[in-house]
Amino acid sequence: MGTLQRTANSDLETEPGTVGPITGKYVHVDVDRIDYRIYVEESGPDDGIPLLCQHTAGCNNQEWRHLLANDDITDKFRVIAYDLPFHGKFVPPTSNDWWDEDYELDVEQFAATIVSIADALDLEDLIYMGSSMGGNITLELDDWYPDRFRALIGLECGAYSPGFHIDWLDHPHVNTTEVNAYSCWGLMAKQSPEQTHRETMYLYEQGATGVFKGDLYYYSVDHDAYNRE
Repeated sequence: MGTLQRTANSDLETEPGTVGPITGKYVHVDVDRIDYRIYVEESGPDDGIPLLCQHTAGCNNQEWRHLLANDDITDKFRVIAYDLPFHGKFVPPTSNDWWDEDYELDVEQFAATIVSIADALDLEDLIYMGSSMGGNITLELDDWYPDRFRALIGLECGAYSPGFHIDWLDHPHVNTTEVNAYSCWGLMAKQSPEQTHRETMYLYEQGATGVFKGDLYYYSVDHDAYNRE
């Protein structure tokens, strides 16, 4: 889990007044007859190979900032990173009482949302890349939408990842903002730079209450490639 390492041509260190290459916009996506206003950031040529990037559980598209600013990648690829519903810059829909039920991401909804985003952006012959839960979903995308993608890249991908959907990730007796972030701290390599550790922590601390646990319902309960019919 976490952000990609900084690269030599990342936008981390630039002169004051520099305008970065990343642009942002919203796209409306229909999933299960609900209109979701999805926030998307992208970089690279309009005619580049589309590279659609999915963030990890409980996080948002800022994880892909370094890739979006990497000239070696964006010279050829149109890199597109989005926020899933209830993540990042997403604003909840007005068409349903979303607050009356707990957020819980299931496998069908996850896969359908990704394909709906690709359809809404008119992406053809695209590559999908995701990490952690975004890596796991490549197995469903390959099974259910084999003709929609030219390639699927699963980072930290697993066929079955039980044991992570636990109550204290959304519990009134703990500071879930810190608990969720520190649970990811423990997954990071000890030799990684402290800067990237801290940046990853910062991103996970921005999640809404219950969203991290809700994502892990897919990751740790509903995703089971060993026993899926």
